[in-house]
Amino acid sequence: MRVFLLTSALLCLSPLAALGETPLAVEILTAHVTTDRHEFTLTGTLAATDSYPAAFRSGGRVIAVAVEVGDLVAKGAVLARLDPTQAEAARRAAEAVLDGAEAALWQAGLARERAAGLLARGTGTQADLDAATEAWTSARAGRDQAVAALEKARRAVEDCTLLAAEEAIVTARRIEPGQVVGAGQSALELAGQTGREAVFLAPDGLELEENLGRKVTLSPLDGPSDLQLDAELTEVSPIMAANGTVRLKARLADPAGGGLAIGAPLTGRVAFDGPARITLPWTALTSSAAGPAVWTVDPATMTVTLTPVELSSYGNDSVALQSGLAEGAQVVAAGSHLLYPGRAVVAATAP
Repeated sequence: MRVFLLTSALLCLSPLAALGETPLAVEILTAHVTTDRHEFTLTGTLAATDSYPAAFRSGGRVIAVAVEVGDLVAKGAVLARLDPTQAEAARRAAEAVLDGAEAALWQAGLARERAAGLLARGTGTQADLDAATEAWTSARAGRDQAVAALEKARRAVEDCTLLAAEEAIVTARRIEPGQVVGAGQSALELAGQTGREAVFLAPDGLELEENLGRKVTLSPLDGPSDLQLDAELTEVSPIMAANGTVRLKARLADPAGGGLAIGAPLTGRVAFDGPARITLPWTALTSSAAGPAVWTVDPATMTVTLTPVELSSYGNDSVALQSGLAEGAQVVAAGSHLLYPGRAVVAATAP
């Protein structure tokens, strides 16, 4: 009976004790969504926006290379030559075949005219005229075929000379005189005289695609220290390299690249905006059975609630939250080790 009375008394007194509890002074802050900013300094090289290989249409032995790496070439300029001996012989043979085909066509034309005249005078037959017409048609087809063969032979002679398709800069030379090359084998590497871009390797894991169009400031590693070039991030490779980096390309605003040579080393300074996150001091972080949590304060009652959160990243003295809190939430920043659900708190005043 005494035990029952004592228990009843304690149950009756507990709410009163809770109601009379002194609020705990804690540091309270307001959570705000901010955007992380990642700044990087990358090292890369200057490249041409448009570059392409130059190759002979037919194979053969190289007899001359007229350019060196770094040369500026005009449209139509001679770059290299193949030995044209066989091509010239084939062209002369095609010319002889055409001469014979034209003579055969002329004779077939005369024969058809004679057959037509005989038939008109009544001394010839229609069969003779039909045979002469058929022979003339065949001779004409032979002549046309010879014309096409000669045109092909002339193009083969022309293809022994490699010409520049447009104004360009020679960036690589892969053939030498005396070398035998195949049709389509890259002989030279050419780049447009205007249009430059910087090529970098950046660490993976950044939201790079969302930063296309962002400004990049470039500086030469070997050049005037005060030279700075503006560029715009234009391409992010979808393929990650073996070393865990991705290739970035930034097009220079100056199409001449500030006078720098292709292949010149560059440094690029770029800032990427990360995703929007709520950042709290690490002292606000606690845990529950479900995982990381923070104590949130109800402004109306000034009592605390343990709120689960999902972490995004850790800083030196802060943590970034992926989810769990809304903009403007009141969070206990210090003193959380003394709290429990429903505990009354008051904002601590600065000393």
